Amino acid sequence: MANGLKVSLNDLHAISSITPMKPKISRKINWISSLKENSLLIQLEESLSAFYTNDRNYFSNIDFTVDNWIQETEKGYLHIIEQARSSKAICEVGCGNANFLKHYPEWAEKYTGLDFSEIILRKNSEKYPAATFLSFKQANQFPVPEKQFDLVFSVFVLEHVTRPATFLDECKRILKPGGVLVILCPDFLGRGRMTSQRSGFSQGNSSTKFRQRKYFDAVVTLFDNRIKIPLFCKYYRYKAMKKPLFLVNVYPTVFEDNFEPDVDAVYLTSKNEIIQYLGIGFQEKKNDKLICDYELKKKIIYLQLIKNT
Repeated sequence: MANGLKVSLNDLHAISSITPMKPKISRKINWISSLKENSLLIQLEESLSAFYTNDRNYFSNIDFTVDNWIQETEKGYLHIIEQARSSKAICEVGCGNANFLKHYPEWAEKYTGLDFSEIILRKNSEKYPAATFLSFKQANQFPVPEKQFDLVFSVFVLEHVTRPATFLDECKRILKPGGVLVILCPDFLGRGRMTSQRSGFSQGNSSTKFRQRKYFDAVVTLFDNRIKIPLFCKYYRYKAMKKPLFLVNVYPTVFEDNFEPDVDAVYLTSKNEIIQYLGIGFQEKKNDKLICDYELKKKIIYLQLIKNT
């Protein structure tokens, strides 16, 4: 199966070269393993760190999930609340505006939020003085001692991480033995898509481009989204089942396009890959039917892992 798919991917690379593009943001698939040191990965890491630290509109742009913590349809968020209810010390990695505390301010004393923007964290501290907010001094290194928390969770953060394996290692490090790690993120490899990958020759979906009479661009965009990108995802999903790759898109469209949700996502998330990587130090807690249905409907990953004692 793998050999046949490799041939298809080579053909797709040839098709991808029809029209010259800008040297960075193009239709070419530039997905590399973040487990190996690479200058492109370092450059991406620095660019994203600067973006999250300095972009004043970013946190307001993604704040459309502010009320997900109380929405009956958002089973993943509600499940994290149940975990937090019985935890004495909790840490949210990538807390943003700390919307968790907007709805549960009474838990501020046991809450620690980590993020890049010191401006946002200062505002959070003013709103929730009993909580602890700490900024990343270096990407993928958490500014807290080891074995501090009963619950560590991240909500739509892991897909934005340039070194997912290091991120997971840090989550493990700060968790107490018996503590719970919860990860909620898109399922990119599983669903055959990548939101930060250029499809076609410009920003936008095929329907929009058809309406704009960009017919060739629309057809190529449709091909990319329906055939090319899903095939690449299928191929790498097969490879990741054998050995974790932690693939990262080193040229996300966020640095060229108008902002839309997840154009800054870089890690091609894979549930099996995460479980396999953390298999020695953690045990997976199987999701119930409600959460499984939630995953399927939302095309996301909801993963609960208990740290071994």
